[in-house]
Amino acid sequence: MNDASSILRLLDKFAVLLESSVGLKFVLLAAAFALGLGCLVAFLRKRRRLLRYAQQSRRIVQELLHNAIDQRSTLDLEFTSEDMQGRVLSATCSAVEDDRVLVDVGLEYSLQTWIDEPVEVSFKIDYKTVSTHYRFGSQVIGMRTTPRTVVMDLALPLHIHPMQKRHYVRISPLPSHLLGMGLWPLDPAQPLPQDSTTLGSAALSYRPGKLTQCSLLNLSAGGMRVEVPQVLLNQLPSNLTLQSHLLCLLLLRSPDRENPMPFWLASTVVSLMEDKENTASVIIGIKFRAWALSETGNSNIFWFPAGKSEEVAPLASWVLRHQLEQNKRQRE
Repeated sequence: MNDASSILRLLDKFAVLLESSVGLKFVLLAAAFALGLGCLVAFLRKRRRLLRYAQQSRRIVQELLHNAIDQRSTLDLEFTSEDMQGRVLSATCSAVEDDRVLVDVGLEYSLQTWIDEPVEVSFKIDYKTVSTHYRFGSQVIGMRTTPRTVVMDLALPLHIHPMQKRHYVRISPLPSHLLGMGLWPLDPAQPLPQDSTTLGSAALSYRPGKLTQCSLLNLSAGGMRVEVPQVLLNQLPSNLTLQSHLLCLLLLRSPDRENPMPFWLASTVVSLMEDKENTASVIIGIKFRAWALSETGNSNIFWFPAGKSEEVAPLASWVLRHQLEQNKRQRE
């Protein structure tokens, strides 16, 4: 009881001190202001990154659709609502505007009631030695009839995805586009690191022309496969098994080729197998579960979850652009 009374008296004295001390109030207000300012700066940085990703994705979408226009590719439109499910139209893309895609559906029977209906669109682009199929989801936002055709306006999609058996397209990045890689073991019981300066040296590293302790075999928006020599595998946890957690850093060449894109990827091991061509190596299959994209000179790591789609959105844009570059090289 005496202890409780002493604590109460101490709290009363602290309250009096707080009320009477202008300097202490100023310190508390300054601390609150600094905290609020820090939160605002972090929010604005995240928003700036997301806007940059959206701009990059928009450029890729417009480039693919302009390719479809140039090749007069056929667009297969399938309505997906319960009332319209199963109805399919064939169309061609006639124009790409800031917020919409104009498609020519010919003189097929059409109704104004189709406005606001969701659609799935698929099309093909031919390159020199390969053809790639793409798809995207959209919504009918306008229709108009001309003497020669019916023009349907579709909302410009945020993303266009390659169609293949795998859930995500996989590429083997050109050596000039991979600027570095690092792997660290992660303790699943601990929170993800918030500052890169606390990590120390990577357990395994790849630096072009300097150090090759691991190799990137292929990469997608959802994961990657890494080759590690058996003799170096002990650099990772000795109990490395399926569902082990790893932290990956990928330094990728940015589309503008000025600053690298440092991707931090919190990952889970989903496969372990010996390399059939080189039994002295192990191939580790990795699935991404959270990601961050750092800024040059900034050690803070702001994490985003992979989300329901289990993909890293800005990495999906990078992979798709890289695939387009590879296809163009094959076409030239």
